[in-house]
Amino acid sequence: MISIFLICSFPLEISANTFDKIKNAKVYEQIEKTTSFLIQAWEANEGITSNPPQVISISANRIVYGGCGSYLSGEEVGGSSYCGSTNTIFLVPSQLKGFEEEFGPSAVAYVVAHEFAHAVQNAYGIRLPVPNHELQADCLAGVFIKEGSEELGITREDTIAMAKVAYSIGDDTHGTGEQRAYALTTGMGVIDGSCKAEQIKLLAEGKLDTSNFSNTRSASKNVNLKITPYPQTIISSLGL
Repeated sequence: MISIFLICSFPLEISANTFDKIKNAKVYEQIEKTTSFLIQAWEANEGITSNPPQVISISANRIVYGGCGSYLSGEEVGGSSYCGSTNTIFLVPSQLKGFEEEFGPSAVAYVVAHEFAHAVQNAYGIRLPVPNHELQADCLAGVFIKEGSEELGITREDTIAMAKVAYSIGDDTHGTGEQRAYALTTGMGVIDGSCKAEQIKLLAEGKLDTSNFSNTRSASKNVNLKITPYPQTIISSLGL
């Protein structure tokens, strides 16, 4: 008896979204771990009654239809944006990849934490003029990140360095690199200050000394990032 086996071949088709996940697998993994870390930080901040935002990774060529549209805000580094109407953060891993390769996990942590901060502003109906709104978001991002995470490889130094570089990539609606670093460090509890609107206004107007962060790339040689003399929570930093 002769057995005949027929082998049929079909063309393998990989969707653009699947290819994006394969190509940028490391960043996708970092986004997942960072989001989990920040959700825990959100829930650990007593006084926040709203739900944390959902985080959705999308490919660079994907268009999001529906409820966001003109409600997108906080659009900046790495194609990130926050949609207040659905409490959703959209991230583009392929655009974050370069930052992750340069600054490690801290780059992803900074971007996602900044968008988490926009969710806080949305929850409390805070809307400040530019660049104050973005600088306050940097300050709140610092509260979320705090001392970082040894397990995830998130450090204060790399996060602040990323914030400074983010200015040169973004636009003037976000404040200068020195202002962003100052705001982020304040939220981390390293500098005596707050994320209150009046404090951020002084920062945006150049009335606070940011000279310690004037060097181009590194966090600062004159600020001790290993200590937290002024610990903050989201609620206390906003004076709520």
